[in-house]
Amino acid sequence: MYYIALVVFAGCVVALQPPINAALGRTVGLLESGLVSFAVGTIFLAAAVLLLGRGSLLRVVEIPAWQLSGGVLGAFMVVATTMAAPRIGVLSTLVAMIFGNLVMAAIIDHKGWFGLNVIVFDWRRLLGLALVLAGIALVMRR
Repeated sequence: MYYIALVVFAGCVVALQPPINAALGRTVGLLESGLVSFAVGTIFLAAAVLLLGRGSLLRVVEIPAWQLSGGVLGAFMVVATTMAAPRIGVLSTLVAMIFGNLVMAAIIDHKGWFGLNVIVFDWRRLLGLALVLAGIALVMRR
């Protein structure tokens, strides 16, 4: 239950990010707002690593390059939501993003990518995605 609550709270925090970054973008520029956002996040994480970290940053030289792609993907997500939120609204932006999350998650589960267990894509998962898609249509209707 703790992890569900943690992720629900994280989802609330994610909903704050596009409008905050859009406001920042109006002040400093679109790409610049992404840079500022990531710089502040980097400073926060550096402090957390110094105070609480248990791993070894020196091992970063041992990892395959694809494991560094998370930063690029995160930057794309921040810039895309910063662009979309002022134009289509935060709810529409996040519902569409969640749909993309779910489609990719279904593919990852079905293929067992990244060393995860295979979870076959079945009619229940298809129905779930269809219901989310219907939700997008309802939310975006003006």
